Amino acid sequence: MPRESTNKLDELLGLDLWLDYQSSPGFYENADLRDELRGVGARDIKVARGVDTLRQAIVNRIKTYKGELLPLGHPEYGSRHHELIGQPNVERTRNLIKLFILQALKQERRIEKVLSANVLAEHEPPRETVRIELKLQIHNVPLPLNIIVPFNLTESLI
Repeated sequence: MPRESTNKLDELLGLDLWLDYQSSPGFYENADLRDELRGVGARDIKVARGVDTLRQAIVNRIKTYKGELLPLGHPEYGSRHHELIGQPNVERTRNLIKLFILQALKQERRIEKVLSANVLAEHEPPRETVRIELKLQIHNVPLPLNIIVPFNLTESLI
């Protein structure tokens, strides 16, 4: 991608510290700061840019309990789907998860449109884990952004 184009995306989507998720690619669990080698033995924190910044921001919003950041002045940040921990993995519960996720995504100004949002039972018969699959159109980004976030109905994995 040309440098001018990258700078424009950085302006639109922002920069952030890059989180390294320790689980399978596409699943967002157990995050730590990503670092990279800088010279002999020196390490530095890596910066997320453009679409990577937004992907990380969306995952963080979904993984945060709504109201959790109230002490920091962000009472609306996060999602309510965590209130459903302990509920059975049935269609009604999955529909409520989807509703709460869509409400949380409305707060993200960089999302132009939610192209699809699905909450699926990962097993048959359903067990405690669901997959939240999102396909998002981002302002000024030609290709849609796909995100998959697992959610466990029996315990918090944050």
